[in-house]
Amino acid sequence: MAEKSKSYLGFKLYNEHFAINVHKVLEVLLEYRLVELPDAPKYIEGMLNFRGEIIPVVNFRKKFNFPEKEDNQNVIIVVDINIGKDNIKFGAVVDNVKNVFEVEENELKNIPEFGSKYNPEYLQAVVNKNDIFFMILNIEKVFTDKEIRILNKLEE
Repeated sequence: MAEKSKSYLGFKLYNEHFAINVHKVLEVLLEYRLVELPDAPKYIEGMLNFRGEIIPVVNFRKKFNFPEKEDNQNVIIVVDINIGKDNIKFGAVVDNVKNVFEVEENELKNIPEFGSKYNPEYLQAVVNKNDIFFMILNIEKVFTDKEIRILNKLEE
């Protein structure tokens, strides 16, 4: 029986490498125009018109408490996730996109319990690809229930 493999989109955020399942990614935007929102949570960068739909944009540096980037050279990964009965589309501002890569199930390693500076629920696994350790995000767990309600409200 063949091992199951999955495709992941790798991206960089601050000094770290992350990846998300490509089936959750709708598009990577190199050019975009945001509309700022007054009184939005600090991690909400604004709103974006994506294929005629207005979606919220989350700055992952702010969400993960990384220092702000000095330049504005970012990309947006447009993501579509299902959380319970909710279907949420949002843009994730990241530093840059690295590549798409295949991962066999046996390549995925558990996240060490000790010393992680990230909420362990955010992460599914870690994988080493070409001597780069990518943390696989559990994208559905990155937001609290309250944040999901905020994103849903913004999307409406």
